[in-house]
Amino acid sequence: MALPEVIDVHVHLTRDPAQERIVFPKPGYPDEWYRANEPRVLDWMDDEGVSHLFMINYMDTNRMIASRLARMPDASEAELEGAREQLREEHVERLRRFNAWCCELGAREPRLIPFPCVDIGIFYDVTVMMEELETRLADGARGIKLHPGLGHYFPGDERMFPLYERLQEADVPVLSDTGSLSAAPAGGVYGEPLNFVPVFEQFPRLRFIMAHAASAFWDERVPIAERFPQVYFDLAGGFQGPGHHARDGHRACPIEDAPRFLRALGIERVLWASDAPGHEAGPQLRRFMSIPLSDAERERILAKNAREFIGLD
Repeated sequence: MALPEVIDVHVHLTRDPAQERIVFPKPGYPDEWYRANEPRVLDWMDDEGVSHLFMINYMDTNRMIASRLARMPDASEAELEGAREQLREEHVERLRRFNAWCCELGAREPRLIPFPCVDIGIFYDVTVMMEELETRLADGARGIKLHPGLGHYFPGDERMFPLYERLQEADVPVLSDTGSLSAAPAGGVYGEPLNFVPVFEQFPRLRFIMAHAASAFWDERVPIAERFPQVYFDLAGGFQGPGHHARDGHRACPIEDAPRFLRALGIERVLWASDAPGHEAGPQLRRFMSIPLSDAERERILAKNAREFIGLD
């Protein structure tokens, strides 16, 4: 079949090629190959056959703060705590600017659908988090990005409940990282799919995209699909197999099991996603097209489901 419409629901954009080089470095790449950025993204989409994409932006501020504190080996506990609080305040302001840019870009270009990042892991305080949420909803956010692994919180953390409640009320969806990144100090993995079950039980009308469906713990997602019709699944990072190292590597779903896995989730609830530019979009799409699915199933996953989910029709 000819390539149908493609909507990529999981792309990380930067402001310019220079920033993309820093955030997503690729040794040996010439400057013109960095295209997941504001000046070049539309041409890149046209070349890849992508009609729309979701801007899924998140900033790993906890790692940045830890890196800064590691440069203070002689500081006292009190000095470290003071520096940590100051750095948190600085990074919250940085995140606000980042989210504002995401929403402004989406307002200017309707092919780019903004999912700014708002969660307790990077805003630290419930009141501050909720103020940011309201600001971005007013700015036209079409969804919200969460990352329990980088934010170092479990999805069922009750500090997140006001955010879930507000998004459920507003009928604004969530897209959250899921998988093996990263382990909690007391045990377990923040983004393990089963950790989201209390959220799905308590907020049954909250539309939710579990990202990286084929990554680690992929078998846990099937019973979630069976129990919770409000949950969708994106394919960012791809399936594991020859020629492609998927998100979570050997723990990811093998590509030979892809048809069975996708149908078990429900073809109508699977969304095409690349996780570009961290994972190259084109090779993943070509691998997806090699999976033995019907033309109708491919069309649903590549665009129709996303169109219905986000209201493009």
